[in-house]
Amino acid sequence: HLHPNLRAMNSSEYLTATQLAQRWGLHPDTLMRWRKANKGPAYFRTPGFVLYPLAGVEQYEQANTITNDQP
Repeated sequence: HLHPNLRAMNSSEYLTATQLAQRWGLHPDTLMRWRKANKGPAYFRTPGFVLYPLAGVEQYEQANTITNDQP
């Protein structure tokens, strides 16, 4: 069940830190360290939650994708 604050938003447009960690195969603590170091995708805090807008996560993934075309 979603936290009441999240029900007002379209939950498919946001990932929690746990969901993003699962998506990337990371431990949630890694994302916490990245936030403290100003690394990683944009996020915002709500009481008791850190949320990552999915559009920002996808932009971050595209910007950090390494292809064989890049020198």
